[in-house]
Amino acid sequence: MNMIRKSIKIGLYIFTASLLAASSQMPEERARPSLADHIKLSRPVRHLDHGWLPDLTGLPNKEEVIRLSEHVENVMLEDHDSKCTALPWNLRLMIFQHFAIYQHMANAQGAYFDEKVAYQWAHVLGMILKESSGDTANISDMTGRMITTYTSFTDLKHWQKILDLSLKTPIKLNVQTNFGLTQLSSDRLFVAFKFAKDLTFDIDFLEGRLGADTPNKIELNTSIAIRRLIWFYQDFAQGRITQSDSRIPEHEITNPAYSDRYLDGIRSALMYCGTVFMYREGNLNKKIADLEKAMASIAYCKLGNSQGGYGFHELDEKCFAQWVTLCPALNIDIAILTPLSYFETRNAKPVCQGTFQRLIINKPSK
Repeated sequence: MNMIRKSIKIGLYIFTASLLAASSQMPEERARPSLADHIKLSRPVRHLDHGWLPDLTGLPNKEEVIRLSEHVENVMLEDHDSKCTALPWNLRLMIFQHFAIYQHMANAQGAYFDEKVAYQWAHVLGMILKESSGDTANISDMTGRMITTYTSFTDLKHWQKILDLSLKTPIKLNVQTNFGLTQLSSDRLFVAFKFAKDLTFDIDFLEGRLGADTPNKIELNTSIAIRRLIWFYQDFAQGRITQSDSRIPEHEITNPAYSDRYLDGIRSALMYCGTVFMYREGNLNKKIADLEKAMASIAYCKLGNSQGGYGFHELDEKCFAQWVTLCPALNIDIAILTPLSYFETRNAKPVCQGTFQRLIINKPSK
């Protein structure tokens, strides 16, 4: 265990160092509810498409991510809950670091976490253990057939099988094929639920760069928010890593004027996704290079469009599947927004709730 922990820690520091060089940045009803009324589906209108840009206020830069990682590891070492410490170190490190990054953004935008939020995340972690055994590239269909490692580590060869599902395996890719840590399917892109009122502050950054002041701001439902969550991470891979950046058009990625920002964006996507913790590839330098290639391969894939609808075609489904498996943090984010009735494991017990609570930063008294 100590050797694995040391290897992961060394890998994280080398990975974040390469980023710095390149840039020279549910369960029981106690959980906050996300289940609500079905919204009648309607054809998406144009302003819901990918022209929207998220609010990046509070997004920790690369140096801050390193400091957050050090803090997370220290908190993990203080944990004496045997059920928590028995979990794979890399899986815990990924989800705790993501919690810390997400909290950093929320705090900067005036939102603060509480015990209910800690419970919600701990419950998602409990569900992950039953849904996928912590395998971020786990695949299963509605008949029970699956491709899995049954471990919290996977590799890109396993991930790349997603491209061949309809051709070389008995698993057929459709809107209900399940992927990743929490076993999400692409019907999340168009099955819409209203948000509970007390959940809205968690998704303010999905309203736009000006937050609540965004012109023509629309009321989010789960399907819109989930599409925007995917674009939030996809934007990094398209070179948008600060509030003032725009996306780099795909035909411009070889333009020398954009090449440094594009590479920095690919590496930033891997960092904020927590990918480096979940994939095991040969030697470390080769691992980083291979993960960069994998991220670049899905940077510009499409989830559908406003005219034809989102997620209704096999290419859309593959794009969804590739993102929620290569980007484990995204998988967690979508699970937190998804109604609990969606999950067969909704009665799983929360795990590591105490660690999440110790990571919470309390709202200043003034």
